[in-house]
Amino acid sequence: MRLSRLVLSSWLLVLLAVVPGCSMFNRMVQNAVGSGAQQQRANPPVVTAGSPQLVRAPSMQSLAAYYCPQVITDRMLRMGCTIGLGSPPPQNQLEFEFAVPVTIKNPNNIPVPALDILLALKLFPGQNSEALGSVCVSMCGANEPSCTGQAKPGACTAGNGGIRTMRDFVAAVPGLIVGLANGSLVNELRKSLIPAGGDVQLNLAFPLGIDQALRILQNVAQPVVEGMLRKQRNGLDIPVAAEGTVFVNLPVVGRLGVPFGPIQSTWRVM
Repeated sequence: MRLSRLVLSSWLLVLLAVVPGCSMFNRMVQNAVGSGAQQQRANPPVVTAGSPQLVRAPSMQSLAAYYCPQVITDRMLRMGCTIGLGSPPPQNQLEFEFAVPVTIKNPNNIPVPALDILLALKLFPGQNSEALGSVCVSMCGANEPSCTGQAKPGACTAGNGGIRTMRDFVAAVPGLIVGLANGSLVNELRKSLIPAGGDVQLNLAFPLGIDQALRILQNVAQPVVEGMLRKQRNGLDIPVAAEGTVFVNLPVVGRLGVPFGPIQSTWRVM
C-alpha cells in the first residue's frame, strides 16, 4: 500500500511539472475521454440497394429456337421449330447478366473500411420454379494490385446476429451467379474506404451461369415457345428478388454486417 501511494504521488508531481495549470490538465483529460467516447459511438453505415436490372440477355427468338425441340411435346408442332423459329443457337450466345447498384453511407466522422459484399438473387421467388443464387466478393485495398474480388478467407461472415452470411445460402444453386461480370468491375471494388461523413456508390454486375440459367428457364419456356410457333409475339417475364449484406470494419466493434433488401424487380426478355 505504501509503495502504491508513492507511485501515485510521483505521477501527480510529474503531471504538475509538465502541465502548467489545472485548466490545461482538465482539458487534456476531457479530450482523452471524449476521444474514447467518440470511438465507442461509431455507428454502422447505412446501406441501400437499387432493383436488380437485367443488362444483358438473349432475344426471345433465340431462346425459343433453343428450347423448342426440348419443350414441345406435340410432334406436328415440333416439326415447325426450325422453320418457324430458326436453328437452335449455341449456348454461349444465351448469356444473362444483371447489375445491382449499392450505396454505402458513412455517418461517422472517421473513414470506415468496407470488407466484403454478399449478394443473393432469387429467380421466380415463391413459385415452383424458384431458384436461389449467391455470391461473395471481397473489396480490394489500396495495396492489393492483384485483387480480383475473389472471396478472401473468412469473407462474408460476422459475429453480429440478424444479418445474412454465406451460411444462410447453402441451398443456393452452385454457379448460378458466376462472379463479377468482367475485369473492369474490379475498379468498383477498389472503392473500399467509405469517407468520413460521405458515401460510396457501387454498380456491380454479375453474369448468370449459362447452364444453370437455361435449366431454370426451361421450366417456364413451353407456353412462350408454343405461342411464338403460333405467330404470337410473346415475351418472357422473370420475377427476381435480391438481398445481401455489406461487411465493414467498424472501430472498436470490428467486423460487422449491414443488411440490405430484399428488393424485387421483373426482368422482361423480348
